[in-house]
Amino acid sequence: MLLIMALESAIHQAAAEAGLGRKIETFALQGWRNRSMRKITVAHVFENGCVFSHHKKEIVHAVRWDAITRFRRRRSFLTGPIKTPYNFEFSTSDGGKFDLVGVGSPPDRPCGLERFADVVEPLITAAQLPRFRDALDRGRRVEFGWLAVEPAGIRRGRTLLSWPELDEVRLHEEKISVRQHGRRFRWAGASVPDVPNLGAFLALTRSPAEDWRR
Repeated sequence: MLLIMALESAIHQAAAEAGLGRKIETFALQGWRNRSMRKITVAHVFENGCVFSHHKKEIVHAVRWDAITRFRRRRSFLTGPIKTPYNFEFSTSDGGKFDLVGVGSPPDRPCGLERFADVVEPLITAAQLPRFRDALDRGRRVEFGWLAVEPAGIRRGRTLLSWPELDEVRLHEEKISVRQHGRRFRWAGASVPDVPNLGAFLALTRSPAEDWRR
């Protein structure tokens, strides 16, 4: 009981010091550092960030959403007794990197990752967009894996699709397709894991009224 109370105190202190604001939800996560060492982590989601803690040890790590430079989510569907593995990768502005990994089924091994991205991705996106828009206002490119957004359009390698040429950017069944006006087949395609900061990519490419577009 004393350990639990001390951990709760450490979580609230870390959240207050980082200015994370109101608490939204708590997720119990099953995570693996490697194949031989499993750990259980709890993610406490706040308005302005998240606090990650170990369930038995006083290991607390607070991260603000505006400090996350890269967020990538992966979900694959497998056959057999273990299904729907989830993997979320974070990179922060101070050079830190960490993963959350778990399995959403079978039902007797819930990890909470099924809803984690639905809750945190919009919060991360809202924090990232001002920084990305500022970069585009300055004429810079914003990278999203092997796709990139520029003031002039969407880039794939050496090829640029200008904004007037863009028909739509679609997300369907974990696949992203970029379509060009007058072209039968997609101009570019990618799976969700190939596009880090996916929420920001979709927001920037789907809004025709962005001031930085040229």
